[in-house]
Amino acid sequence: MNHIQVRGARIHHLKDVNVIIPKGQFVVFTGVSGSGKSSLAFDILYEEGRRRYLHSIGLNLRGGAEDIEPFDDISGLPPAISVEQNTIRHSNPRSVVGTKTKILDYIKLMFSIEGVTTEGRRTNLRAEAFAYNLQSGMCEACYGRGFGTDIDLSKVIPDRSKPTEKICAQISSVLSREIQKLSKANVIGWSGVSYEDLSKEEKDVFLYGHGEFTGVITWVRNRMKSKPNQRQHLEKMYCSSIACEQCRGYRVNETARKTFICGKHVGELCNMTMADLWKFVDSLSHEEMDLTPQGKKIVSRLAKQLHLFIDVGLSHLTVLRSIPSLSGGELQRLYLMFHLQSQFDSLLYVFDEPTAGLHESEKKILLHKLKSLTASGNTVIAVEHDPNVMFGADYIVELGPFAGKHGGQLIFQGTLEDYLHSKASGISPYLSGKKFLPHKKIEQRRNITEKTPKLLIRNANLHNLKDINAAIPLGAMVGVAGVSGSGKSTLISDTLMPLLRHYLNTEQEEDLDEGDEILDKTSSALHEIGTLEGWQSIEKCVIVTQEPIGRFKMSMPITYVGIWDKIRSIFADQQEAINKNYTPSHFSFNTEHGSCPTCTGDGVETVDMGPLGLINRPCLSCKGTRYKNEILQVTYKGRNIYDVLMMSVEDALGLFGEYKAISHMLETLIKVGLGYISLGQPAPTLSGGEAQRIKLAKELGKVQRKNTLYVLDEPTSGLSFSDIEKLIALLDELTEQGNTVVITEHDTSMLSYCDWILEMGPYGGSEGGELIAEGTPEMLTSDRSSKVGSYLMRNCPAVV
Repeated sequence: MNHIQVRGARIHHLKDVNVIIPKGQFVVFTGVSGSGKSSLAFDILYEEGRRRYLHSIGLNLRGGAEDIEPFDDISGLPPAISVEQNTIRHSNPRSVVGTKTKILDYIKLMFSIEGVTTEGRRTNLRAEAFAYNLQSGMCEACYGRGFGTDIDLSKVIPDRSKPTEKICAQISSVLSREIQKLSKANVIGWSGVSYEDLSKEEKDVFLYGHGEFTGVITWVRNRMKSKPNQRQHLEKMYCSSIACEQCRGYRVNETARKTFICGKHVGELCNMTMADLWKFVDSLSHEEMDLTPQGKKIVSRLAKQLHLFIDVGLSHLTVLRSIPSLSGGELQRLYLMFHLQSQFDSLLYVFDEPTAGLHESEKKILLHKLKSLTASGNTVIAVEHDPNVMFGADYIVELGPFAGKHGGQLIFQGTLEDYLHSKASGISPYLSGKKFLPHKKIEQRRNITEKTPKLLIRNANLHNLKDINAAIPLGAMVGVAGVSGSGKSTLISDTLMPLLRHYLNTEQEEDLDEGDEILDKTSSALHEIGTLEGWQSIEKCVIVTQEPIGRFKMSMPITYVGIWDKIRSIFADQQEAINKNYTPSHFSFNTEHGSCPTCTGDGVETVDMGPLGLINRPCLSCKGTRYKNEILQVTYKGRNIYDVLMMSVEDALGLFGEYKAISHMLETLIKVGLGYISLGQPAPTLSGGEAQRIKLAKELGKVQRKNTLYVLDEPTSGLSFSDIEKLIALLDELTEQGNTVVITEHDTSMLSYCDWILEMGPYGGSEGGELIAEGTPEMLTSDRSSKVGSYLMRNCPAVV
């Protein structure tokens, strides 16, 4: 059979969709957010392909025989492989790129075979001797972590211009009394003097003490030793992670650090970007080296695998980059590498926005790699919005016309040529040039001059940043562009944000699990990563990243935006609940009062399939509802608590419209284009773009004030053209209210709408880290240094 045929697909909001998908072709599923494309691609095609395979070996994934299939029939379905962005949610927080891809194994083996001492003698050590995560190879001082925790002077004395008495008073009343006593007795001569004006000798006494004065750093250290129960709190207040003094952050022990290949030890190779590492490894075969036959094979295999990182747009990663710190798009491209190497044929691959996070110049290579999978007879489905991908499609399927209950219909299926002439499609007019995204004329842009207040980042040098200075104009919409790994995130997320949080004394909304990002990001003292000026003009900073709103399925949009307690209270106020003495906690599947006793509120039972891993299927007792049956008997306007969790935001607004606090937040979610998501959708299943817009909605639901800095990371991720229009209007409205919006972005339509753009580059990794261009979009189109300028021209009619 040369095609896959689906009849009557009706899961979620799909309305008995019938679709034919040609095999062996590159197929794009598109449509507005929430239109049903992911439901068709993942919940129907992929899940059914997986279910049929597992059923063939005797495992039933459905909850019971009475369960009805969410379609009438599917024929011609091959074995399916899913590569979704939310795979990142299930990654081991300690896993790194090198271990996931076996690159680290190749490197260790290469050093085992070809490593030499400074005298040029082969060491002939076992591969384990070069492993940072094994006792035989790890640095004993930091246990292979590469960092330690020590007191950070910038945290102990955040403002060096303050008098010494005030600094002591902020730290401890003991220190305050000591300095006052010594000052009155004229033992010290720097009463009323700021720390920055002290002499070197006086600073040493102030920090480490002498005679009757303890010293601020000595006091903190003593306190941490004497109060073990407060150690974690004190570390958070006064300490930072710094590179291990013994291994200097390389993680491995002295033996490994004294074994070299072409003058480099294993720790140095692991800190290189994949692009630099490929150049190094590739050069080994051209150097005058006496490689063993086995060494030649290892070097050749390693070089080929490293070049794949470049092909799929991951040249900026390092071997020790933490897997959970990767974006959804980066993780997908990592998995794409595995499949490119597998040489399977006759499979169905389903990708979720594989170009997410890629610069315009990088998409062509990735698209070629995706399409190469079809050369082996595989069928590739990409759920995508990117026009580059759609223009490269052999076949297009559009769902819609709108989101949620207003979507779920087949709008188009056919070739690209026919799609461009479709009258029913809401997306093809943008591709054919009949419709355009909003654009600004030059005179409509907010005027940026030398007198415009700015946030000035000076001497930024973290990671690959080359001691750069960058000015972010306030009261404007500012885009930050650049190829992958060029330094965009390092400049904004890792430099600007820590500095600004330090001065504003604010915290980022996301609570990262301990160790999640510390494995691959250098946490330095603030004064070492750069300085910040102009922060006084900012009253509040809102950081809206694509990090998940929760790492467990118990986390849901309804809990994150703060209306879950209110809704449970409404159910507890119903007469039937009052009669049974039910409290709001009875309507939570996280408590023993409400949760199903069989699955304890999980809604699924886990079956260990040995080599196949753990497989989940709906709980047989509660049928996946998570609740005790008696709790579901209580209803509000005919709906029980499980019905509410399954409701879309839009439907819930109709149900709870009379409750102002609830309806206001639901309206805000609709405003950011999320009216289609379910209130109880597990957080790990949300895309990065959806998680980001939920966070934005939560913030917009609060009382607004001027002079707020909003920082967004690729906010167009997962958005169709019409969704981007809504987002542009929303961000422009925020800016009009007197705020500043900073957007790290690749999408040229969003960048073209910005008032000002900072572009990092020119390339990724060690070849990036410079501010190569800045100005209005029109200015960048004529700037030869700019890499994104030529792509902006089509969105800047004034210069075309």
